[in-house]
Parts: sequence; C-alpha cells; structure tokens
Amino acid sequence: MLKLSVWRSVVDSQQSGKFDAIERSIPSEYVRVLSSSREAMALALGLSSADGGARLPDRFGRASAIVKAEIYNFEGVIYVLSLRRRSGVWVTVDDEEALKEQAGIFFLHVLSSSRFKPDVSAFLQVVKEQSGAELREWEVRPKRFVELKQEGRQESLSITTEKSNAARLLSNKEPRILATAIKSAPGGLILSDVERQLKRGKVEDIDATLLELHEVGLIGSEYVVVCAKHQHEVSRFSDASVLEEMSKFGVRCGCGRKISDERLEEAVAITDLGRELLDKSTWMSIMLMEELRELGVPDDRIMIEYSSGGDEMDCVADINGQLILFELKDKEFSLREAYSFAAKIGLVRPHYPVIVTTEKVGGDARDHFEKAEIAGRRGQVGADPDDAKPIRFIEGLENLRSQLDDLASTVYRNEATKVLREIMPMGAVSPNHLLDGLAAGGR
Repeated sequence: MLKLSVWRSVVDSQQSGKFDAIERSIPSEYVRVLSSSREAMALALGLSSADGGARLPDRFGRASAIVKAEIYNFEGVIYVLSLRRRSGVWVTVDDEEALKEQAGIFFLHVLSSSRFKPDVSAFLQVVKEQSGAELREWEVRPKRFVELKQEGRQESLSITTEKSNAARLLSNKEPRILATAIKSAPGGLILSDVERQLKRGKVEDIDATLLELHEVGLIGSEYVVVCAKHQHEVSRFSDASVLEEMSKFGVRCGCGRKISDERLEEAVAITDLGRELLDKSTWMSIMLMEELRELGVPDDRIMIEYSSGGDEMDCVADINGQLILFELKDKEFSLREAYSFAAKIGLVRPHYPVIVTTEKVGGDARDHFEKAEIAGRRGQVGADPDDAKPIRFIEGLENLRSQLDDLASTVYRNEATKVLREIMPMGAVSPNHLLDGLAAGGR
C-alpha cells in the first residue's frame, strides 16, 4: 500500500535561510531527484548551469508558495523536503529579497510502500542540526470531524487482549454462528441438543468449534439436571461434584425422585464477554478499530458508536484529513439499510462512505445507491463535489484489511499527488533561464 507521513515546523527568516545548508548536509546515499534532473536538462539544452527550477502558479493563478524544495530517494522511500511561505503572504516569484524576510514553514512529506511509518529520525536530525528547526509529525484535521466530535457523543471502547482474541475468532463464520446460537438459547444449550439447534450442519466440526469458543472465553461449561419424568431442567451448576453434595442432603427432584437419579447433562452458556461482543456486533467495531490503529490512525481520530440527536453511526474516522463514515453489518446489507445509510451520509457528509458487511450488499441496495447518485447529491448539502467519493463495499471480514489498505492508499495518493504536482516542475529549468541562456549565447 501507499503510505504518506508528514512533518513540519514553522520557521523564522533566519532558519528558512538555511535550507541550502540542510541540502548540503543530507548524506550522499539519499539520491537527489530535482537537482539531478535540472542538471541533466541544462546539459541537454547546452546551458552552462541549472537554476532553481520552474515554479508553476496554483490553480487560482497565485504565485507558488514553494520557495525551495528537493526530493530524495533512499532505499525506496521518497522524502520531499520543501520550504513554503506562510499562508496569506503572497509575493512575486522573482522577489527573492522579500521572500527572505518572510517566516515560512518547513515540510517533509515521506512516501513509502508500507503500512508502518518509516524511520526518518536521521533526516529530521540533519534538519535540526543545520537550521535549529524541529520538525514534528503533522496531520490536517477536517473541520467537519471536529464539529461532529463537539456535537455528538461516542461510546468508550476498551480493547483488551482477551477481547481482541475473541473478536478475531468471531470474525470467522462458524464460531460466530455457534456462539450466537448458544447466546440465543435461554440458559444456554445442552451439548446433546447443539447439533439439532444449529440445523442443516452449519458448523462442520462442532466439538472443535466449541473448544475454540471455550479457549477465548466466549462460552463456559455448566451441568444440568434433567427430570427423567417431565423432561425439564431441575437445576444448573458449574461443578458436577455439587450433585453429590445435594444428594447427601436428601435433595429430590420435583417428581419425587432422588436428585442423583435424574439425568445429568453437560451444557454450554454464553459468558459476559461473549454477550458483550455479540450485542450490537461489538466484535466488528473492535476489528475495525484495531485495523485503523494498524494503519496509524490515532484513537482520537476514531469515533465508535457515535450518536448525535437520534442518529447513530457505527464509526466515524479521520484518515489524513479525510472524513470516513463506516457502517457495520453482521448480515446481508439490504435495501432498508441502504435508505438509513443514505440519510447518515447526508448528515455526516464524509469524503468516503464505507459499508462493511459479513455477507453481501444486496443487489437492490446497490441499485438504490447507483440511482440516487449518493456521491453527487452530497455536494448539494455543503460538501465539495470534487471530494465526494462513491460508496465503498467491503464484503466479508477476510477482505477488511486489504480493502482498508486500498482506502488509505487512495487517501494518501490524493494528498501526495497535490504535493508532487506542485513540486516536481522544479525538476526542470525555468523557461526564463533557458531563454536567458539562449539570448546570452546569441550575442
């Protein structure tokens, strides 16, 4: 996947003037891209030297905010170091003296192909030693995310190792089916009745699956005394030896028989942990939150079970300044859910709406989203139409990680494209430099 990490530091005019010193101090193992490109271009054009490169105006026609920049390649990791004018300070590109007097911002954009952030400490240390500027990791927080956090409330989701292991087991269909059946039965299930309760052999190896559920603490074992005459439960206890003690005290069944003469059956019941994770499909929220953490999304950029007014959202997250709305369903996503999700999209106005389901998104639900053109309509309620993206479908938890990687890569790619589009033209000599060189050679 594509990963973008950003560091920055606001600097004064003295620090910003040391950009060249930083460039000279970066180890030679870091391949210089822009300067090498300009030198090669100057040589091919017959120019005696290369200049600082071309700077294109932004999409509004304003002068580029880039004062100086260089791109480095080190072991497949791309470092984009730039010095930019502070926002709101606009001068002509050629007004170098004015630029020197303005405070600016050092930016370091790092592009890599890993889920994890590369170690850039050596690069940051060079910047600090040469300029005194200490670059800190930085992300844009979307205004809408901040507003939502202030307007609503979110549930606190404490994730322990025990919960994480149990949630991962529940992400597999057969353990989830068996655990749900045990939870749904009043008082649990007698083992001899488990296969009958499941119907049509939905769990291939019941004994092995029960053992897995036991091991992660989702179910517990009990013993049940069943009246042989009336075929109803008489009592339950966790230790079979309790039956012997009851017999010693002369305890009898309601039918009059000695308690020890009644049938003793082993049963399984859902634990508090199992009930917590299965209620509201909390196990899916745990899975999603862990995957977002793995992507490097901080906890304060993730809102689980967010609610505002009468509206409830399973998860709202901020990935690199992009607002993501997640809908989680432990079943097929139907047309009814599609109507509800469309309303949530209009309320939250996310950049990326995402449906995560353990089954499939129904054809009628897909048709509804296509016909309603949800992505386009979100632009009419305050969002930028260019930022509105089609709804993404993640069908099956086995696809969760790969699809989240793809989503994050898309988010990072969009931002990286903006940065590179602005800086890469500096890899070419400027038109004025070429024309000046031609004019000088013709005299």
